Amino acid sequence: MSFDGTNAGLSHSDIEEIVDALSWEIDFSSELHKGDRFTIIKDNENIHTISFTGRKRINLFLFEDENFMKGFFDSRGKSLEQSFLRAPLRYDRISSGFQLKRYHPILKTYLPHRAVDYAAKTGTKVYSVADGVIKKRQSMGPLGKAVIIQHGTNYETVYAHLSRYYKYAKKGQMVKRGDVIGYVGSTGRSTGPHLHYEIRYKGKRRNPLTHKLPEERKIDPKKLKDFKERVRVLLSL
Repeated sequence: MSFDGTNAGLSHSDIEEIVDALSWEIDFSSELHKGDRFTIIKDNENIHTISFTGRKRINLFLFEDENFMKGFFDSRGKSLEQSFLRAPLRYDRISSGFQLKRYHPILKTYLPHRAVDYAAKTGTKVYSVADGVIKKRQSMGPLGKAVIIQHGTNYETVYAHLSRYYKYAKKGQMVKRGDVIGYVGSTGRSTGPHLHYEIRYKGKRRNPLTHKLPEERKIDPKKLKDFKERVRVLLSL
């Protein structure tokens, strides 16, 4: 089932805003079902409330801080957007960094390496760095056994050369930050046990060691009373 808000009078930018706000909790490609309901409160300028009722229930409310930064928060004043773990495993060392030109030890030529390789013992647990949905869990040629996780609308992370998958980490499964998804190995085109780890932002590979990652936002405790009053008024509508 797909979400087509244009039939309800929403603009394409409205729909993008709704999908972006909810996609940390909902996989819009597979988790919508007949009977699911969206309730939107908006004026000519802003969407003020996004409410989703389905197999889970989510209520989000627009709030603007003192720096005029707008965002959607739940009734506790927390954003759904998750902060990321800096590394997806406990590793021994970084064996290869993010490079635009690296000598490949197997192919014997220079190629881009848009990932970070973490050397670790075979069987070391590999964790999802943030909440998301497993998009792929399969053998991917040179990457060997790999897992790709979608985080919101903009981020994907890739975990490759795994020896095996965690038994509950299956395609379409929701995962939380810190959940085990697999174990270090040397499958695919690999010279030894390590994890090949990628971060993709809007489809482009970024350096996992330097890319500025999203951080979980919370409303300033001093503003929380005002926010909760706003929530009360919006829910009464």
